[in-house]
This record gives sequence, C-alpha cells and structure tokens, in this order.
Amino acid sequence: MLRKNKFISLALTAVLALTFVLSGCGTREDMPQEQPQDITGPQEELQGVTLLLDWTPNTNHTGIYAAQELGYLREEGISLEIVQPPEDGTLALVAAGSADFGISHQEDVLIAANADTPLPVTAIASLVQHNTSGILSLKEAGISRFKDLEGKRCVTWNIPVYDEIIKECVRNDGGDPAKIEFVPSSAMDNISGLKNKEYDAVWVFEGWDRVIADHSGLETNFFAFRDINPVFDYYTPVLVTNTENLEKDFVKKFLGAVAKGYEYAKLNPQEAADILSKFAPEADKEIISASQEFLSQEYYDLEWGKIAPVRWNAFFEWMKEKDIIRTDASNSALE
Repeated sequence: MLRKNKFISLALTAVLALTFVLSGCGTREDMPQEQPQDITGPQEELQGVTLLLDWTPNTNHTGIYAAQELGYLREEGISLEIVQPPEDGTLALVAAGSADFGISHQEDVLIAANADTPLPVTAIASLVQHNTSGILSLKEAGISRFKDLEGKRCVTWNIPVYDEIIKECVRNDGGDPAKIEFVPSSAMDNISGLKNKEYDAVWVFEGWDRVIADHSGLETNFFAFRDINPVFDYYTPVLVTNTENLEKDFVKKFLGAVAKGYEYAKLNPQEAADILSKFAPEADKEIISASQEFLSQEYYDLEWGKIAPVRWNAFFEWMKEKDIIRTDASNSALE
C-alpha cells in the first residue's frame, strides 16, 4: 500500500497530545488493534511490547505477524501488541516512550532526527531490502520513462522530499521537471484516480498498487526510482525504536524473533499470505497473495534487516544538498 507520510510535527505539544491518544484513561479504544498473540503460558513470564504500524496491515508487515502467529516472539519471552497509529503519529509516539517500536521510512526518520528539536528515534532494521517504489501510469498515457512526465499530470502530496525526488529523476533522464503538472491529491486509492483520469501518473509501491492495478485488469507502465538514480535506493519501510532502548535486551530478542518471521515469509509466501489475511480480514485475499508472492523475494538477499551505511548516508547527503534537512546528525538516526 502506498503510504506517504506528511512531515511530522516536532512540537512538544503534538508529542504530548499523541501520547494521550495512545495511553489516555488506560485504554486504546480510539485506535484499531490487532489480534493478540495466543499465549498459553503464564502472562507474567512474558514482556509486553508495543509496535506501532505506519499504516493498515499489509505485506510489508507480514514477517511481524508471522513471528507473532508462529510463536517466535513468545519463544523470546515477548507478548506483542500491534497498534495502528493516529495520523502520522508513529515517530512522535516512539520518541515519547509510548511505544517500544514503530514502522516508518528513512526520509521521515532523518527529518525527525535532524530537526531543530530532534526526536530520539533510531532505525534498527529494514523491512524490505530495496526501495520498491516508482511511478505508475496507464499504458495508454504513453509514460514509459521519467522524461515522459513532461506535460503530464503527476500526483503530489505537497511534501517537498517526494516532489524533489520526482523532479530529480526527470532531470537525470534528460527532462525538464518544470514541465510536470503536479496535481494535489489526498486520496488513498491511487488506482481509481488513474482509472478515472484524474491524473496521469502516481507514486506507488510496486508490490501493492501495481498488484491492485493488475488485479483490476488495467494495462500499466511502471518504472522505479532506484533504476534512474541509485541514491534513491533508500530504506522504506524501516523498523525504529527510541534511542534509549538500544542497549536493552528486549530489543535484541524482538529483532531475532521478527527476523525469523521474515525468513518464514520469504520461504513460504502463500502460507505467510494466509497469516496476514487473518490480521487484515478487510483486504482482498487474492491481492494479498499476489503481493506476498512479489514482496517475499524483496525482503532481503542474504540477511534480513541489514542497513548499509553507504546507502543510508547517500540519501542523507542528497537530502542535505536539497535543504530538506540542515544538520549533520545522520548517524543518530541509524543503528
């Protein structure tokens, strides 16, 4: 699923407000929750851990649900609660200590950690080894490369980092980004917008929206950001925690269990899709299955979760060059 986070609010009042949403009055009634792990042993022997998603459950998250369903977390002494966050609240809540882990994206982690008032958040693992996002269009629009976006209507969420990535890719392909017509959109259903000719091109993740388009019988073109410029092979999504947690034992145990979940999902895509469907009953099972078949091969090459400092820092330097971030604390956002 395409998830484009807006710039997170770094104000203390926003953090406190989000913390209240998560923990107010001792309940989480205002936030959708996933099914808890089936635990047959004594509850007191397990450490409760909270994970905030970045959006609704999807195949980016399958390894986590597999680790929960197959008992890998319980084997490490962990009882996991998975929560869907308020709008753009994951990083602020993790920074405030209201959640142990969260799922975010490298660009958002860098912005948060390099703000005038930095949030104490650190990326500790990549959920997917490579950036699978790119531009999707109907084949009839004749957009088969970035240069072809000249004179076309492309979706914008009015978030500088994303607009600048598209412009840079068009420049890299010999085009003029000034000729792109950016069309504001807040829709979550990208495929309907394409089908209804509301715009010509949209930023998507190949393993979700392109799968939906194929499932809808649409003929489309897709090209990836990382193919035109390797600096855009950044990490999205990533698992984050509060920097104060880095030396705590439960973090290592959590990562070990989740790694086993992603290993299972890589080797058993159909069974993993069935697990995810249990926790996302509102999603189309055929789409989950097709998406899982694609993404299981993208989770990792040799070892799940590894973040290469060279790739991480290359994107950090690009963001600095574009004045999207203005400090020099890249390492504070990466463990």
